[in-house]
Amino acid sequence: MSASFEKARIRPALPSRPCRPRRHKARAGEPRETAVRHVECAIKDVAGVIGEHSDAWLARWEASDLRIEGDPAAQRALRFAIYHLLSAANPQDDRVSIGARGLSGTAYKGHVFWDTDIFISPFFILTYPEAARALVMYRYHTLAAARAKAARLGYRGAFYAWELADSGEDVTPPFVVAPDGQIIRILTGEQELHISADVAFGVWNYWQATGDDGFLVDAGAEIVIETARFWASRAQREEDGRYHIRGVIGPDEYHETVDDNAYTNGLAQWNLEVAAEIANLVAERWPGRWQALSRRLGIEPEEPHRWQQVARNFYTGFDEQTGLFEQFRGYFDLEEIDLAAFVPRTASMDVLLGRERIQRSKIIKQPDVVMLVYLLWDRLPPQVRKANFEYYEPRCGHGSSLSPAIHALLAARLGDTGLAGRYFRQAAEIDLADSMGNAAGGIHAGALGGLWQAMVFGFAGLRFCGDRPEHRANLPPSWRSLSMRVRWRGRWHELTLPAGAERRKAEDDS
Repeated sequence: MSASFEKARIRPALPSRPCRPRRHKARAGEPRETAVRHVECAIKDVAGVIGEHSDAWLARWEASDLRIEGDPAAQRALRFAIYHLLSAANPQDDRVSIGARGLSGTAYKGHVFWDTDIFISPFFILTYPEAARALVMYRYHTLAAARAKAARLGYRGAFYAWELADSGEDVTPPFVVAPDGQIIRILTGEQELHISADVAFGVWNYWQATGDDGFLVDAGAEIVIETARFWASRAQREEDGRYHIRGVIGPDEYHETVDDNAYTNGLAQWNLEVAAEIANLVAERWPGRWQALSRRLGIEPEEPHRWQQVARNFYTGFDEQTGLFEQFRGYFDLEEIDLAAFVPRTASMDVLLGRERIQRSKIIKQPDVVMLVYLLWDRLPPQVRKANFEYYEPRCGHGSSLSPAIHALLAARLGDTGLAGRYFRQAAEIDLADSMGNAAGGIHAGALGGLWQAMVFGFAGLRFCGDRPEHRANLPPSWRSLSMRVRWRGRWHELTLPAGAERRKAEDDS
């Protein structure tokens, strides 16, 4: 056990006599009364509460700590990230989720975005699956509202809210007032369709890592199927025989109302394929449950085949000759602007150029095609991964806190540890150095989750093959070692990576 763990084990001076609040029937609108009862109970046995608190944190650190030798700054940044992520999770309540700023500030008013499914959940899936289950169940509890949103717009299935509150309703503000007084309409709630595929991706990741079949048949399959139904109704087949999705916003929010965004189309295609796979799996392994689900949702026998057919004919924007995905229709024809000319930058690029010019330029807010390459890594050949990263990386203005960590991850996977290190430090400084100037609104939970992913899936190169993890280390030369624990399909695995390691089997600690 490390010294940091030993220090965390604070023992009470008096014998511990845990005080439990009296069980009572919960009533709406009484959070203050509940809090007062808990405080009154706690002060009767302060030593016991401290002991329980210390032991609980010790258990969490032993499961999730990531140890770096040779880079104290990186170690501090990772532990800062892990602490805030753990502080925001509540595995005992699957009616709540993790907002964009966690529990540390009021920015975004606690609203839940795609940050939770794509950037935050992987940390919990591999270190704290009970908390991860609560996060995906939260999406299940808000599925009815997602169905209602899709139906209201004339589509089938489930269209999840871009900004989500506990009701499941979309609480995206309709407009904002710019510093010059101009009223700017907010289109993300209407056009960032990719959120539904992001939710399905989080569900799939959780089930793949945990093998939680109970969740799959009770909730997960329904989410993936209903989001696939949305894509099947939203995409339209056109004269070229391909299915297109027009009028959207991808992760790159500098460009609005675009057609055939690569990230949106790519994940929609994935969502449709996986929904058909899950439908076939549930029908084969749990036929009774499948019959009940089919009846309840009105799934026709030929519907999964229809999803596959739509997926096969999706427009992707991929160019066979260059190996590039066009971020959206017409992107390659936009104005080329050299970001280096704006260094050192005093504001984000949309502020420096203005909304109109940046929409006519190739400058992007955050990884879009690069994000797609990361999530669908195993589906793409190495030359396509490399070509797209090298094309889009110099055109990214990093106007989102989610951006630098993903660039660090991809650069590390592609073997450029120098570039990966620079992006890792940029991601770490978002909160620790307030480099974006908005830390007063709270920590950036998605960026912290991305920082952890950059370390685990980028520098450590963690991959899963069947029941065991493997890794291909891409550690910076100054790092002497990197060690961590991850949980995969019910078993803990201890990984220790010496600098310069090629590929090693994970050491089974279970």
